[in-house]
Amino acid sequence: MMKTKFALCTMILCSASMVAVGQTVSVNYNQNQSFSQFHTYAWASENANKVQNSILAQVAVQDIDAALQGKGLQKVEESQNPDLVVTANGGMKEQTSYTAMGMRGFGGGMGTITPQQNVIGTLIVDLYDAKGKSLLWRGIAQNTLNNNGNKNQQLVQKAVTKMFKQWPKS
Repeated sequence: MMKTKFALCTMILCSASMVAVGQTVSVNYNQNQSFSQFHTYAWASENANKVQNSILAQVAVQDIDAALQGKGLQKVEESQNPDLVVTANGGMKEQTSYTAMGMRGFGGGMGTITPQQNVIGTLIVDLYDAKGKSLLWRGIAQNTLNNNGNKNQQLVQKAVTKMFKQWPKS
């Protein structure tokens, strides 16, 4: 019985620590596409999933603009027939993690399991071929947000930087 409780506490502790591991970023893109032919981009005007009126969304747009311009792309209006169309979508969900603390002694042990609410933020950046209307590149980042707005802005900036480090070689 005691071994079962200890194993359960250990499992909960491990799963709780996985929540706090940190930012995960993944990128996928069309491996057969040469990205050297793209020179301009525009933000999609029709994006039903975009986060509205969010400071983090504004920070993400600024950081994505800087990253794309750092790759040699020029921002234009959607009406100017860009090579790429960009969308950035985001969302947040609450997740419960658990912290287990315990002591073992003779004849048994004591322990507590404390639930903690976390907010997980997700940012998805998509780049579409404007002429072919096909998805070419997608970056996804997730991290636990906190109550510090400046810290969250830094998390967004770090996520965008990690995404665009994986930009295809020309």
